[in-house]
Amino acid sequence: MRGWNIIIVVACLWLTACSPQHDLERHFDTYLTRVASVLGVPAPALTSPQPLPELPPQRELVLAPARISTGLLDSLKLNRCDLLGLVGKHNDPVGRSQSAAGQLLYHLQFQQGLTQCLQESDDQELNAWLMHIIEQKQPQLLSYHWNMMIAEPEIRQALAPAHQSLPFKEQAGYYSTLHAFRLFTRWQELTEDISNNTERLTSQSLSEALSGLYQNPYLGELFYSLHSAAHYLEQSLTFLQALDDFNCGSAQQADAKRLRNAMQHYYAKDIQAYLAKIDRQFVQLAPLLQSTLTPPDSKQALMINYQQQIEQNLESTLYVRYRQLTLEHAKLWQRFLKRCDIPAV
Repeated sequence: MRGWNIIIVVACLWLTACSPQHDLERHFDTYLTRVASVLGVPAPALTSPQPLPELPPQRELVLAPARISTGLLDSLKLNRCDLLGLVGKHNDPVGRSQSAAGQLLYHLQFQQGLTQCLQESDDQELNAWLMHIIEQKQPQLLSYHWNMMIAEPEIRQALAPAHQSLPFKEQAGYYSTLHAFRLFTRWQELTEDISNNTERLTSQSLSEALSGLYQNPYLGELFYSLHSAAHYLEQSLTFLQALDDFNCGSAQQADAKRLRNAMQHYYAKDIQAYLAKIDRQFVQLAPLLQSTLTPPDSKQALMINYQQQIEQNLESTLYVRYRQLTLEHAKLWQRFLKRCDIPAV
């Protein structure tokens, strides 16, 4: 019985070590173990990275735009613009329970309807009223967009940093995430100026974007992958300082070439190829994240830690640190190969 318990424990440990959650750590561990074997020293024990900052609580971030109400006579004006149906749906029980994304869609559709009506109307009195309502609502649109970004469940879940890295074989969820944030960016642009927009704003496009984020851990895992890659690179650099003391004499040339081969096979062709792929993905997403997640002034202090780490485009702390340590790792190996007079390939 005791023997079976040992087998079960060993099997569980093996499965845990090989799970996608530990994929990046396992590849770094293999790389450093191979180098350590040539150097004749123990491989370093990698530690887990510190968690990334979480998105602040929704209740602390949400904004409450002032309600703009209209009277009976104003409703008649809305009818001339074919907007009463839209307003009626918004004010019925289903409309009043809309999510933050649904609220934004309604207000964009309403603003677009007002703008089109203004462009087509010759009635000066109606036009003056339309301009007044448009000017009142315009500053509020960005607040509704902000509420969508920090309160819509699918978006909020996507923005939460994960506790595991992206798998090496395939980074599922990238394209649906990119599609969704491109839509969010486009709608943010409309909050600033909708007058020249000819695109029909539909709930279908919104539903497609949100369904692409539903139970899609890609973005949070991308954040964690870059963050943990920097962490493992930093630990690798500490261990690889031993290369600076390596004897490059003729008797050690065979070992020097074995070290190069270990780096080429386990880092350059494996880890570096993976990092290059997720680097390109972050470069595509970073400007969209920065644009759609720039907080209003009243929420800057709450968002500062998350913002600095994740959503300052290519100046985000997690990306800058990862790039810096990648470069330091490359320079260390270049220095070793040059000193030992060994070609890179």
